[in-house]
Amino acid sequence: MNVVLSSAETHENATAVLPLSERSLAFLAYWENACGTSAMPSPQDIRPQEFVSLLPYIRYMRWDGPEKVVYRVWGTALVQWMKIDLTGADVFGLLRKGDRETEKQRLRNLHSHPCGFVQQRQVTDLSGMTRVFEFLTLPVAAGSDGEPRMIGPGSFVDPTPGERVEFAEDPSTVIQSFSYIDLGFGIPT
Repeated sequence: MNVVLSSAETHENATAVLPLSERSLAFLAYWENACGTSAMPSPQDIRPQEFVSLLPYIRYMRWDGPEKVVYRVWGTALVQWMKIDLTGADVFGLLRKGDRETEKQRLRNLHSHPCGFVQQRQVTDLSGMTRVFEFLTLPVAAGSDGEPRMIGPGSFVDPTPGERVEFAEDPSTVIQSFSYIDLGFGIPT
C-alpha cells in the first residue's frame, strides 16, 4: 500500500505536516498487515501481542452513539507524558466547543472513505521547550455492538533520551497540522 498524505491543513504560524514518526510508521505497517484483504481490520484482527513495543503509545477509541467517542485504551507512555489517564473519557468533551464538529467529521470520515489521519501538535513543556507531538488515527471496523473503532499511536516526532517531558498544569498545545492519509480509497475533499 502506498500511503499518501493529503495537503496539510495548517494553522497560523504552523508548518506543513512533518514526515511520520518511527512509531507511526511502525504502527501503520502493523495496521496494514492486520487488514489482510479488507479495507480495514476488524476488532478481532487487532492483536496487541503483535505490537507489544507500541502498546504504551496506543489510543483505542470507540463510537458510543452518534455524538460520543470514548477512549477505551490510553497508553501508559501517554499517561506518563501527559500526567492524565484518558481511558473512559469522551474525546469531544476534551475539545473546545468550536472544534468538536470538525473532529466528529474527521473521525466519521475514517470509516466512510476509509482513510486515516495524522495530527501534529506543538507542545510546550515546563522548561519552555516546544516539541512536536503526533497522533496517527486509523479506522477499525465496527464490533459486535455495531460501533466503529479507531486506533493509533501518539508520540513525539523528535524523541529525546528517555522521552520524559514535564508538562505545565495547562500545557500550551496548538494544532500544527492535520492531514488525511490515503490508504488506497481516496481522501475526503
